[in-house]
Amino acid sequence: MDRRPKRSLTVEQLERRRGLINQRLDDQRARMNARIDREKAKLSGELTPKQQEIVSAALELLDEVGLDNLSLRALAQRLDVRAPALYWHFKNKEALVEHMAEAILRAEFKDVRPRHEGESWQDWLTFYASRLRKAMLARRDGGRVVAGAHLYPAVTLIKWFEDSLVALTSAGVDVETAWHIVRTVSVYTFGYVIEEQAGPTREERTNTDLMAVVAQYPYVAAAMQAADESGADTEEDFLVGLEYIMRGSTPS
Repeated sequence: MDRRPKRSLTVEQLERRRGLINQRLDDQRARMNARIDREKAKLSGELTPKQQEIVSAALELLDEVGLDNLSLRALAQRLDVRAPALYWHFKNKEALVEHMAEAILRAEFKDVRPRHEGESWQDWLTFYASRLRKAMLARRDGGRVVAGAHLYPAVTLIKWFEDSLVALTSAGVDVETAWHIVRTVSVYTFGYVIEEQAGPTREERTNTDLMAVVAQYPYVAAAMQAADESGADTEEDFLVGLEYIMRGSTPS
């Protein structure tokens, strides 16, 4: 039996242990508070204030580094917290990006008016498809963020679908046809913005001798030249594409 006297802890060691215990208690308290806030947010359908702060910071970081370089570690550094703390509010990066998509959409779709009596569904849908494009263009890689979002928590997106279907069916379009039209318009808008944000700008195309590259493809070269000579910007090109969709979608 060991009868050697136990060494007494120094005051410094005791204080160090107290600090570690307090740190563990603070961590447990923070996790519990975050869990309570998340459950309350689920019931209300809203983000907690801390989650809103994180999403806002994530959107700022997105504008700076792009979606591919957005990381929870970099976000934690911006918020001056430890990276694991973010997981108390969002289980992973994918969950955070979903809520970023919702924030991007809400910024533009705070209110959606019904289709006016006498207003064509084509005009109504063109107007709100343009707003959808505007919402995604407001953020770097916004097209990829929104296009990849699920209908929950990106509830504004499903509401956009619902409002669009109401606008079309109230104009006499049957619901199945309306669904195909709205879905085609949304996919076109997502794809257009993704290409718009990823592709070369008009200035970059001007500084690159693309005509020499496509010279062996005469129809492509002619189409590109005609587009450049028309002077149409990307928004005009977008609206032209929508017009073709609307014209081909009009029930006979």
